[in-house]
Amino acid sequence: MTKFYSEVILFFFIYSVMGWLWETIYCSLKAGKFIYRGFLIGPYCPIYGFGIIMVLYFIEPFHNNLILLYIFSTIIVTLLEFFTSYFLEKIFHTTWWDYHNVPFNIQGRIALPVSAFWGIGCVLVVRVIQPFVIKIVEMLYNSFGIIIPSVILCLMAVDTVFSLLNMFSLQNFLKDFHSKLEGQAKNLKSSLKVRSQHFSDFIELEINKKNELKEKIREKRIHEKENLELKLNTRKLKFNERRLLNAFPNVKLKRLSELKNPRDLLLKLDKIKK
Repeated sequence: MTKFYSEVILFFFIYSVMGWLWETIYCSLKAGKFIYRGFLIGPYCPIYGFGIIMVLYFIEPFHNNLILLYIFSTIIVTLLEFFTSYFLEKIFHTTWWDYHNVPFNIQGRIALPVSAFWGIGCVLVVRVIQPFVIKIVEMLYNSFGIIIPSVILCLMAVDTVFSLLNMFSLQNFLKDFHSKLEGQAKNLKSSLKVRSQHFSDFIELEINKKNELKEKIREKRIHEKENLELKLNTRKLKFNERRLLNAFPNVKLKRLSELKNPRDLLLKLDKIKK
């Protein structure tokens, strides 16, 4: 039994690392720059590890049937992706991936073309990659016993706890940031009443286009001043908070949904903050 659990941990870790490599390479090429993917700090994405473990053990009787292997693999990883997206959003008020632009999607959490791709990937893993991974795992277990699996388990546990604490810290930061935005919005609303009256007078007096341009420049300066005040009233992002925002360019922050590009704004404010 000890050998079984050790092998499961090693399989989980290896495929989590492979998943991280795939996501990092794909997203880096797509972005044209290096993107360190993953929810955790270490170079691994657990969702890939969980998905492959489920495919390897839950539908093992169908591994020799190519069609059933593909169908059941696709169903398993699709359900895993859907519920992972759902619970991450409910817990952290954040959408980490979004398939709304992909055809045949469900709530933007899963999409038919993506699920079909994952199914093909699972078939390749079971039929092509797994035999080599088995040899690696057996070699590691025969050489080191439970030492490597135990170290992996401890490191990933510490990483998970640390990353969760960072995520809750980020949520508190976003909550505070949102409160400051609401405060600014109230002040801006009062200011706009005065400005609207001035603008009415402006129309009545038929001020020329040159003065219109001056008004726009003045409002832009006011907006820049407000952003500067907001920057001065917010703390600098922590390392892992910044890394997560950089790792997921399409992340949607529910607490700041009224902003057009909240992620970009936070990174910009963080960059200019001393």
